[in-house]
Amino acid sequence: MIIPPQYLVNLGYSTEILDCSGVKLTLDEVFTTESEGFIDIDTKVIPHYKRLEHDSDGVYHLPQGSYVIRYREYVKVPEDAIALAIPRSSLIRSGSTLFTAVWDPGYEGRGYGLLVVYNSHGIRVRRGAQVAQLVFIKMMERSVKVYRGTYFGER
Repeated sequence: MIIPPQYLVNLGYSTEILDCSGVKLTLDEVFTTESEGFIDIDTKVIPHYKRLEHDSDGVYHLPQGSYVIRYREYVKVPEDAIALAIPRSSLIRSGSTLFTAVWDPGYEGRGYGLLVVYNSHGIRVRRGAQVAQLVFIKMMERSVKVYRGTYFGER
């Protein structure tokens, strides 16, 4: 079952960041990767990132390619739910999309996504613009394991 936005108010989310079906995720920062990553059986090495600068109006000018983005909102996923970040349709119609992972039960922090610009002309996006919607899905039963991994409490 999708958790309706009015229920999210009871979890501490302000009505200003709620959308039709969840929480608005807005762009905070954009990064490029500066090294390779490595996913092993028991460990992971995340690449080094280089933060990109926006112009004086807060607009990022992004040519075709892939970018790691950080969302502005600090999120708390209930322990009996998961969350999925869905790209905004205007982002898709602009020739770009987001790839995201499941936000586990109990996760909290400012998440990251992978913005891929397919448009050969690039895309411009302003810092603070909504790029996704975070939809919460209630689990049938409370998770046996609540997230407390490496990225818990990100920034």
